[in-house]
Amino acid sequence: MLLHGIFPPVTTPFYPDGKVYLKKLESNVERYSRTPCAGIVVLGSTGEAILLSDQERRDVLKTAREAAAPNKVLVAGTGIESAIETLRLTEYAAELGYDVAMVRTPHYYKKQMQAANILAFYRTVADRSPLPVIIYNFPQATGYDIPAELVIELADHPNLIGIKESSGEVEKVRKMVEGTRQVQRSATVTETFEAVTPRMLEASVSSSGGELVQVGAMTALDSMISGKPSSSAVTIVGKMKTRQKEVGEFPALSTAWISMVTLAVRRACRFCHSPVRGRAKWNVCLRT
Repeated sequence: MLLHGIFPPVTTPFYPDGKVYLKKLESNVERYSRTPCAGIVVLGSTGEAILLSDQERRDVLKTAREAAAPNKVLVAGTGIESAIETLRLTEYAAELGYDVAMVRTPHYYKKQMQAANILAFYRTVADRSPLPVIIYNFPQATGYDIPAELVIELADHPNLIGIKESSGEVEKVRKMVEGTRQVQRSATVTETFEAVTPRMLEASVSSSGGELVQVGAMTALDSMISGKPSSSAVTIVGKMKTRQKEVGEFPALSTAWISMVTLAVRRACRFCHSPVRGRAKWNVCLRT
């Protein structure tokens, strides 16, 4: 899957009494969907996921999914301390139609955050997850910084497609990029090289009666002879024309994912500059 561009992590609006304001969340997601952003991240740190109950997380995921434009890549923050609970929320996100699961590092039992345990956690999640998985490293909040060596080792897993690296350590990022250059993958994209997810393909097939046509036969033949996939070979899936794009090393460690923007935390709403209200006291205001 191609992850390229800006993925704003949406906030979770609240009523003054602390209940989740789902109608305002719906409005915000609809507004983000009208921008040129590549996708939307739901239940990240900005969404205060760690402060929500399991039912609130599920309500937020459902509301955001229903409000998002069909052409936006949807990333669900599903990381919880245990692998079992992480998988339960990931499976629910998959049922709703999310495209990627973003799983933060477990961190509560600091002395247990040994290399073997972290590897086991992510491999267990990635093995069983119905969605491709992104590692989420945010040591400023969790107190645990996943070592570059572990990320490099995990990069070979076919269902681990990248990392949201929020440590801000440029040298660490460089090390991870260098260490994952051997990971070669291809991604389905549109004719104009925008992201295409299985959800988008399924919707395209459903809306057109299920037609799938391969074009560019000579190019495809050339690809078979050379042994390399060609970005010129086009497949028509329903009403969508797609092609394959080589994305090189562990995709999320490329410039595309490193540039994923985490919107700055502010004391005023980013839309109308009114005082904010949220469980962490830095959320968007109720007028958004």
